[in-house]
Amino acid sequence: MAGAEPPARGALPEGEAFAAGGEGSTNLARVRRAEVTGRLVEAARALVWEAGGPTFTVTQVVGAAGTSLKSFYRCFSGKDELLVALFEDDARRGAAALVSMVDVEADPLERLRIVVVGLFRFLTVDGRLPYAAALVREHLRLAESRPDQLRGVLHPFVGVFEDAVTAAQECGSVRPGNARHDARTLFHLVLSHLHALICHQIEEPPTEVADELWAFCSAALRP
Repeated sequence: MAGAEPPARGALPEGEAFAAGGEGSTNLARVRRAEVTGRLVEAARALVWEAGGPTFTVTQVVGAAGTSLKSFYRCFSGKDELLVALFEDDARRGAAALVSMVDVEADPLERLRIVVVGLFRFLTVDGRLPYAAALVREHLRLAESRPDQLRGVLHPFVGVFEDAVTAAQECGSVRPGNARHDARTLFHLVLSHLHALICHQIEEPPTEVADELWAFCSAALRP
């Protein structure tokens, strides 16, 4: 347009500046939402640990997180969705802890053994059993009402198992086969025994159950 002054050096035209400002606001909103989501998950974890079960209300978790009901419902549709987020976060943390245990070993077969027995060690931490029992009950309940969401929650653990099986197969420590399928079988064997321990269907100590299960699995995988 004649007579219009050019934009200042480095300045964006008005439409682009508006778009950039909108994008910045959107990114800031995402960061804030992620921060609030993390606080709500941490608050839920602390409340479950304290009470030995997810007996908290949305109002209680909001208060513990220092946020508002409006912010809660921007992050979650309700308490069940918050619990799913807690499961996902616990699975990521647990898988990372399991990897840390495995990484101190060099021998592939010993690494696979640690993968199988490692999750049982978590139950021996003081105060862990009631927390784990509560999460198992809720996980089983939500697996029926939210199967698609719950199906992927435990993938981080399965990935750790698959990596260990693959390495053991490659060096000939275990029989060859489909590493993904073998890892899935091993993981669900471990998971079923963890559930049985948590629900008091097995009375032996977790470490003893873990050693017996590894003896069974190692015999089945023998090359």
